[in-house]
Amino acid sequence: MTARRIWFATLLLALAAAPLAAAQSAQTLAPDPALQEIPPPVDGPRPGATALLLLTFAALILLPFVPGLIEVYWPRDRYPLPVNTGFSKDPRFYGRAARELLAAALDVDAVAPGRHEVEMSKPETVEVRDDWDLEAGAATDAVLVARGTLAVGEGAVCELELFARGDAKVGSDAVLRTLSGEAGATLARGVRLQRWLDCEGDVAVGPGVDLGVSAAAGGTLLLDDDIRFSGLYGTPVRTAGGEPTRPPLPPAAPVPVVEEIRTIEDLVHFHRDDLTVSPGDEFARALVVKGDLALEAGATVPYAVRVYGELKLDGDAAIGGDAFVEGDVSLGDGAAVDGNVFTQGTIRLGTGARVGVPGACKSVIGKRGIELGAGVVVHGYLLTDGRGRVSCAGSS
Repeated sequence: MTARRIWFATLLLALAAAPLAAAQSAQTLAPDPALQEIPPPVDGPRPGATALLLLTFAALILLPFVPGLIEVYWPRDRYPLPVNTGFSKDPRFYGRAARELLAAALDVDAVAPGRHEVEMSKPETVEVRDDWDLEAGAATDAVLVARGTLAVGEGAVCELELFARGDAKVGSDAVLRTLSGEAGATLARGVRLQRWLDCEGDVAVGPGVDLGVSAAAGGTLLLDDDIRFSGLYGTPVRTAGGEPTRPPLPPAAPVPVVEEIRTIEDLVHFHRDDLTVSPGDEFARALVVKGDLALEAGATVPYAVRVYGELKLDGDAAIGGDAFVEGDVSLGDGAAVDGNVFTQGTIRLGTGARVGVPGACKSVIGKRGIELGAGVVVHGYLLTDGRGRVSCAGSS
């Protein structure tokens, strides 16, 4: 307390003495008025002041353009960015990663049948059998591995992962977390996947199934009616019923080379309003449509299209390239797009519609939703952030 009082008293004395010191300093430093010399005022403007002001103003105006002018006359960034345009997401990543994780944690062929404590992404109990036959209504609390076939009874609940070397058969109304198979699989009515399914062979999905986040097959992924999904992959993905799909368009003629590019119309057919394509209309390059694009029945566009509105293909119409769309996309019965389909809206594929061609993996991306009718064929991948549904009533 004593030190604090001494410090406080010292501060008060300093504050009291400050005015006196300032007055004394002012008296000491104040010059004698008699000794001051006041220069005479300058009459008229100083030479060069106006020019200097204008030059400074012009320099400030031109300064933002200097980096661009340097790049134009002495380019240093004239090469494209090193982007791998051939890269694509692996639609079967979940299943392959899970099988690699199991193989690193346990030698399935060498261990005896029974339960084993292993370290996967976390400590897990793995139960291995030659053939698994899970009874109806049963519940499991371990990772199940079948070195042969796997059968899951009706209404069974599998809280952890399932692995099968042989074919897998899942009874109606069963609940699975994941299913990874090295052969094929069959899912009966009402099965619910909480996460994903991945099989090397063909997969047949019954009506009313919820496929969770992802369902992928190395062979054909065949879907019945009233199926819900977010992501699908197959070679191809098919829905039951319907008629044969439209064959691919013949290869398009090479796009003419433009020596001097002046406007966008030198590269594409550009339309500022809505456009309707009739059978017999011919195009020599891709289409860009600021409004809606509609293809009448039997009409074809052999190149890619970019649509800022909605895209509608009537029966048997076809696009030979990709379709990039801002609005909704509707493919009528038997219509086809040989390339990819991307939209910020919803996609509806009617009876017998097709996307992609055999031997090439294409994508159908509908941000708000995808609806598949009967007999639809997609050669590749489907993905939506909204609701994905198969609606082919009566297809069975």
